[in-house]
Amino acid sequence: MKAACIILTSIVLVAIMAVCVMVKFATEITVEERKRDYYPGSGVYHVAKSIAVIALNENNSIAVSERFPYVAAIARNSSSTWSFACFASVVLVKWVVTSAHCRQKGATHRVLLLHDFARNVSTSYPILYWRIHEKYNPNSTTPSNDIAVAKFNIDYPLRSSTFDDRPVTDVEASIWKTVATMDRRVYLINDFDRFPLKLASGNRCYETYGVQLDESLICVDMSDYEDCFIHEFGPLYYEDKLVGVLALQPKDCEVKLAVFTNVSYYTTWVLKLTQTTFYG
Repeated sequence: MKAACIILTSIVLVAIMAVCVMVKFATEITVEERKRDYYPGSGVYHVAKSIAVIALNENNSIAVSERFPYVAAIARNSSSTWSFACFASVVLVKWVVTSAHCRQKGATHRVLLLHDFARNVSTSYPILYWRIHEKYNPNSTTPSNDIAVAKFNIDYPLRSSTFDDRPVTDVEASIWKTVATMDRRVYLINDFDRFPLKLASGNRCYETYGVQLDESLICVDMSDYEDCFIHEFGPLYYEDKLVGVLALQPKDCEVKLAVFTNVSYYTTWVLKLTQTTFYG
């Protein structure tokens, strides 16, 4: 009995130390461009003294970053530290399309690019202003109109994803993986992937979420994968075309359906809010 207690105590101490290591290196995001420093034995890359990256495996991510050069992570700061919020896609060079629920009122937000991140460059770019869909209701139980555009400050052109109002039959999700600590904070990790996903009928998502889907929403089936999808992921693409941004993700790992906002449905709205008169 005594030996069992000693073993249990050791396990608890190791777990606490691991969480402390993850949280310790989550300080503030800087706009300066620096290389990540590796701390031997700690398993943590320190991103320009900013957001923590847990080194869970080898970072063989160049191919994925080349496939998705326009994928971005949004970080926000509402107190003294920055934290990951959601994912977005660069469009029209200096804009991102993302979910409206990503923006937190009163917080400062920055854009971190997957393409830079995968190459150990940790530049982040401040968001200048947001445009939230006027019909989005954060207190609603349905994910309708969960879309936003944000302009960020960058002084050189970026490769952008495209978008249009034509429907698609095939989609692929960018997967920039995350982990959560015991305090429920979510961190980006150096693990990237791409998953071809199946479009599902709206009825299936209705059975899971109790939400009626119209043409502004997409139901996506992830049942071909054992991964857990309870955190933010995406966006969805067809080749270089942005198809969807996440609106509803599963509450537990057993659920393999998610709801995305159909960006094609909002093409005219995006062009209007970005004051782009012609595109494509």
